[in-house]
Amino acid sequence: MKEKFLKLKESGLFVMLLMLLCSALGVCDAGAMSADVARPAGGGAVDTAAAVSVTETRVNSEDLVLDTIDEKVAVIRPYDVVLDTISRQIKDVKNSNNQVVRHYAIDVIELATTLSVAYAGGTATQTSLTTADDTIFANDQTIIVDGVKGYKEDGTTVDPDRDLMLYVIEKDTAGHPIVIAINGSGTNENARIIPAIPINTKLIRAGRAGSETQIQTDAYSGVPSNIPQFLQKFMAQVEMTELFKRADAEVDWGFTDAEEEAIFDMKRVANVTFWRGVRRRITSKNSRTKRAEDIYFTEGIWTQAGKEFSFGGNAIDANSIVTLMKESFTGNASGKKKIFIVGSDLLERFEQVEYTRVVYVGAKMQAYGLEFSTIISKFGTLLVAHDQSLDDIGWADKGFVLDPDFLRKWTMGWRVKDFDFRSSGQSDSDGRGLMEICGLVLKNPKAHVRVSFA
Repeated sequence: MKEKFLKLKESGLFVMLLMLLCSALGVCDAGAMSADVARPAGGGAVDTAAAVSVTETRVNSEDLVLDTIDEKVAVIRPYDVVLDTISRQIKDVKNSNNQVVRHYAIDVIELATTLSVAYAGGTATQTSLTTADDTIFANDQTIIVDGVKGYKEDGTTVDPDRDLMLYVIEKDTAGHPIVIAINGSGTNENARIIPAIPINTKLIRAGRAGSETQIQTDAYSGVPSNIPQFLQKFMAQVEMTELFKRADAEVDWGFTDAEEEAIFDMKRVANVTFWRGVRRRITSKNSRTKRAEDIYFTEGIWTQAGKEFSFGGNAIDANSIVTLMKESFTGNASGKKKIFIVGSDLLERFEQVEYTRVVYVGAKMQAYGLEFSTIISKFGTLLVAHDQSLDDIGWADKGFVLDPDFLRKWTMGWRVKDFDFRSSGQSDSDGRGLMEICGLVLKNPKAHVRVSFA
């Protein structure tokens, strides 16, 4: 019995029970006890004397960061703000304590480029090449010269089965790769002659080759790209005569009609920003500030995409859809299932297509809080969703192929601020302000495609 009493005393419950008993017997002053607010380690606030009330809830939860609001907000008219809905369902969400973030766009180095200046050939055993993109080649890189035949090991017989292969031994001062021929002509196997290479010949990066004692090579360079993004403070405010019906309304997040409308409008205009926003930072006054302050504007994902595709104004058919599939799923080191967000005009044209066995319509599926129809080809699967907001912003004939695996949301979380306009004498009402500071980034730009009909 003594051990149980000691445990009760140590737990803190003993003190609470004692104070309640004293209050009932009139031993302690209730007014003094009302200021004694315990704040448990697990969060929240427990007032040991005051009755649970709307006022106390406001006092103790003001400026509360509520990241779980996303789960509730995502279900408010999700089909009217498809991009916003998807951004609240993805797993890649990063928290920031600053409105300026630097993200690394995971791009892939191109495998091929072309020769900008023809190499005339002759007797040289090494030369520098001027290419359309010298940066893709590293020291120790092998290069396949597409369409230019190499020589067999005797150095005199053209090899009909193998193209010329070069080896980058170093870079010149201009950054051009200096190469030697691995299967060029000549009898000296360590100094083969490089044959002529025409202008615009395709040069393909192949594996690096190290020497016997070599343990280092050039660092993998060119990616990722360090790109800044700003997080915008999106805001909404609602005023009502009674905001909470009970003290735990904030935890359960029970929307009133007015709150839901305010949140939906906030999502709707934020969705436009997520598409077409321009990244800028200015210092300015506005309607609520008396002095100039920093204001951040976030960049939309439309301009972040690394690829673009147009149907050229021609009627969409199975063949042109296959071409879109090829553009969407090749050359970008991404997944085989992507989301195709479309405006109504573009969707109408897709609905009129006679599909074939090469590209066909699959079963509907649920994902990211939305229902998608599917278009399937051997290149991959597009999950198609109509975004009403594209119509609203004048992009009914446009679409966007989004790889959700390479979409990241940066956020500083939700912030809720409750206002008591009665106490301030402004009006006989309560108010609530909601703020979300966030922005979207595309980690692999070439995994995403801007699509237009014309």
